[in-house]
Amino acid sequence: MLLNQSNIRKTLSHRWCKCFLSPLLLKNYSMYDLIPLIETWLEREGFLVSVLANRIDGTKRTGFFSSEKVTVFLENYPEQCSIKLQGSMDICQRLGQYLQSLPPKEKTREKEIIIKERETVSIPCPYCRTLVSVTEKKCPNCGAYIRG
Repeated sequence: MLLNQSNIRKTLSHRWCKCFLSPLLLKNYSMYDLIPLIETWLEREGFLVSVLANRIDGTKRTGFFSSEKVTVFLENYPEQCSIKLQGSMDICQRLGQYLQSLPPKEKTREKEIIIKERETVSIPCPYCRTLVSVTEKKCPNCGAYIRG
C-alpha cells in the first residue's frame, strides 16, 4: 500500500494536527519481528521509546514546552502483521515508508520437533532400597554412593 493523501485521515486535536494512517499490512512479518525494528528506527530519529505488549509509544522533545508523539499499534494475523500509526503526518509518513521499504520476508516453516522418550534403567539403592537411575552416583533419598 502506498502512502498518499487518499489513505491518510487528518484530525485536529486541540491545536495539534495528528494523522491516522490506514493500517499497513506486512506479509510474513509478525509483531515480534517488527517491534525491535520500529523501536530502533524511532530511537535513531531521537524519540524516547516505550513498548507495552503490542503498542509502541515514542516521545521527542521539539522545544522547551513542546514535544512530538507517535504511537504504533501492531496486530498479528495469520501470515501478516497489521500496523496502525498515530502521530504527526511527517513522522507517520516517514515511518510508513521505512516499514514498506523492508525486504520481503520469506515464509518460514515451523520445524517439527520429535522428542523420543528414553528408557531409563533403575537399580535399588543397597542401603535404603529406593530405585535410583543407573546414571546417578548418589542415592537421592539417603545420599549413599552407588557402585558403578
